[in-house]
Amino acid sequence: VGQVPCMSNLCLLLLGKSYSGKSATGNTILGKTVFKSKFCGQMVTKTCQKEKWSLNKREVVVIDTPELFSSKVCPEEKKYNIQQCLELSASTLRILLLVIRIGHYTREDKETVKGIEDVFRPEAWKSTIIVFTQKDDLEDDSLEDFINSDESLKELVQRCENRYCAFNNKADEDERTTQVSELLCKIEDLVFKNESSYHVNFKMEGSRFQNCVNEIVPQEKGHPHGPEKRQKQDTGPEHSLGTSELKVLLVGKQGAGKSAAGNSILGTRVFETKFSERPVTQSFQFGSRIWREKKVLIIDSPDISSSKNVESELRKHTCTGPHVFLLVTPLGSYGKKDKAVLEIIKSNFGDKFIQYMIILLTRKEDLGDRNLEKFLSNETDLNRLIQQCKNRYSAFNYRLTGREEQRQVDELLQNIENMVKQNGSKPCIFREKEALSIILVGRSGNGKSATGNTILKHAIFPSRLQAQSVTTVCQSSRTTWDGQDVVVVDTPFFNLMPGAERDPSWLEEEVKRCWSFCKEGTKTFVLVFQLGRFTEEDKAVVEKLEATFGEEVMSHAIVLFTRKEDLMDEELENYIENTNNKALKNVIKRCKMRYCGFNNKETGPAGEAQVKTLLRIANDLRWNHNGKGYSHTWEDVSKEIKHAQENSLFKKILKNLKVQ
Repeated sequence: VGQVPCMSNLCLLLLGKSYSGKSATGNTILGKTVFKSKFCGQMVTKTCQKEKWSLNKREVVVIDTPELFSSKVCPEEKKYNIQQCLELSASTLRILLLVIRIGHYTREDKETVKGIEDVFRPEAWKSTIIVFTQKDDLEDDSLEDFINSDESLKELVQRCENRYCAFNNKADEDERTTQVSELLCKIEDLVFKNESSYHVNFKMEGSRFQNCVNEIVPQEKGHPHGPEKRQKQDTGPEHSLGTSELKVLLVGKQGAGKSAAGNSILGTRVFETKFSERPVTQSFQFGSRIWREKKVLIIDSPDISSSKNVESELRKHTCTGPHVFLLVTPLGSYGKKDKAVLEIIKSNFGDKFIQYMIILLTRKEDLGDRNLEKFLSNETDLNRLIQQCKNRYSAFNYRLTGREEQRQVDELLQNIENMVKQNGSKPCIFREKEALSIILVGRSGNGKSATGNTILKHAIFPSRLQAQSVTTVCQSSRTTWDGQDVVVVDTPFFNLMPGAERDPSWLEEEVKRCWSFCKEGTKTFVLVFQLGRFTEEDKAVVEKLEATFGEEVMSHAIVLFTRKEDLMDEELENYIENTNNKALKNVIKRCKMRYCGFNNKETGPAGEAQVKTLLRIANDLRWNHNGKGYSHTWEDVSKEIKHAQENSLFKKILKNLKVQ
């Protein structure tokens, strides 16, 4: 790279949406890891960060920024971050590096573009270079083809006078050096071409700066504490926003009144509310207020029990997790749909979520003169949930106005504050999901392979109706559900395989093959039985499983019934409760009542729901074992097999089966 022209300090300002790769790009430019960068489904960069760098004896400043212009960021935080960004880059020759991830040019990218024009003025494009990240995703496509595939992206590149380059931040050192050299050449050309590159003296343009910040971040209406308190809150960078923020996630079924409750808490209409058979809230939305010198961020959510990509959406919009789950449910309506919402929360946050939950009962006005506590005592399921939440609940009467309305809001917020203090002011963090290895075990014809294909979303394993076993050796494939890697291992029916009788080493080889597929993540055994047909062969499968892997294998097992469609309108719970098959009941009891049902012909949302139920049970099982699955090594299992063979356990099982 040639000499960079003589200039005042050069500032490279990294701008872009979350997950675009700003921090990783900054690290590539600096040649070292300075900015925190990792994929974790949540915003990593939360404040502006500055790092100095020497280039050809010139000082260059690289500034990493959080998502500055997103509509999802609350107004006070947005204002603070923009102000900090401009102050850090003041009195410098500022080059804007707009970081865009290769893939879809999204609404968030467009919000960044608009924000740049609003804050830095349209002439800023004369000093902007676009850096596309994840260059490796292009594969055989050209960068130009990607740009030309979207008219608005193509127009943006033209506004930047075709100044762009692409980075693979995971490339080897030589390739990263080449990428940085290409970028620096473009910076050098830009500075030579336009000596007056976007250069703002912060001190000289203080009033213009304040005006532009006020324009991009509109003041909130209906602020509950009046102008004086608001002014104190917005005094600038010296105020730390993060330390006193409370994130409250409104959850509940469709039509529960979450948005109306959110508006009541905020003291102003932020969320759209109307009576409709269709969901009004289609996506996560935000509003905030100041309450007793704390920022309360209210996050309104759609019905998460019927939403797609729930985990990624929750991670995206609650960062590390909320401080409070506020379950909104109208009086007299608590039921299955509410429980489905709670199951989704549990699957993402674990059993501990109940410590962070408060119940908000709405439509208290419908009680009339009746006593609330007496009413709740007759609501068995709701009363049980309230007890689990240690009596943390509030009730809203929407007919109240003025001071009475504010009093019920204050009582709720006080309950929230008390609970947050009890939890050490820490949010309810997501439970991390390592890979799951699902080992399908069952007799021939029970539907193991079809079940595996349902989990994998594709017909990977041969599955057809015939008298002899279709699966003759262990086989595996993998997929991803809600960001979690899932390995599925389909196994043969060990007990009736001729190889097991003729060659005792056959079983050991097959189990070793099975183990080789499960090198990563948590091992969970799924016992596949056909609904309505628990036979002696099924019983022998369980005995052989224990002889092979040890008795403790049952504490890492789940029962899965195929042909769930045969139940018709009957509940699986009722079938299990009413069956007179004592052997089946004993197996389920030993699995601590972990069971579910599959209709392997089901598709669409219903098909996805049954897989997610199985994975939720598997993840719960792992967490009940302190994050661990079946922990025996191959050496341990090999010893179990040898012990079983020495004691003729397998032959006894097979002999008993033949007698039957």
